[in-house]
Amino acid sequence: MALITGTPKGTIVAQEDMYIEGAPYLYVQDSTANPLSNPDVQGYYWGLSGTVLYPVYQLGCVVDVSLTEGVTMNDVRCDAVGTKDTIQKRDYVEFNMTIQSLFPLSVLAKLMNLSTASVGTGYEKVGIGSINNQRKYHVYAPSVYDQDAADWIVFYLHKAKFVDAWTIDFRQGEAWQMTGLKLRAFADDTKPDTQLFGMIGRFDVSALP
Repeated sequence: MALITGTPKGTIVAQEDMYIEGAPYLYVQDSTANPLSNPDVQGYYWGLSGTVLYPVYQLGCVVDVSLTEGVTMNDVRCDAVGTKDTIQKRDYVEFNMTIQSLFPLSVLAKLMNLSTASVGTGYEKVGIGSINNQRKYHVYAPSVYDQDAADWIVFYLHKAKFVDAWTIDFRQGEAWQMTGLKLRAFADDTKPDTQLFGMIGRFDVSALP
């Protein structure tokens, strides 16, 4: 019997009373490397495994992280009744962030679309030149939300690149930081249609028996 508040009858699937705080870690790897799960037993493509040829880069001291998408919407309009529907197409999925750890330059060069770093004893050098538009990355963003139970969530994007203009802020008495970073993932037509941009995975044995 429904409550007097008007609770619906029948099967109800309620969201969990759980809240996650803090940003995920962010890792990138050359998109020409195969994902670690290629695919996994459920058919999902995701995960990173670093090698000498395809190392995994961890972005350091990331703040103000957000995940968004770009969507094109076109209304279906009929003269008699007006708008009857809206057709949507997902164009991209995008992480936005600020970075406060600027070293080593060999990693910073990936974020800033600079040249490959020259590294030797006691020095690193990178060139500021034209942007290589062919350089794309896998993106792996995990977050552990229960340390004791080892419960975690991960966001994985197949084919992304750093886009838009960055800014490095030099403020007196504050840490240097790079703002305006956008890591935009585009459709990967080698993946299943349901995973064109990536996937989200949750691993929680107690909540998901």
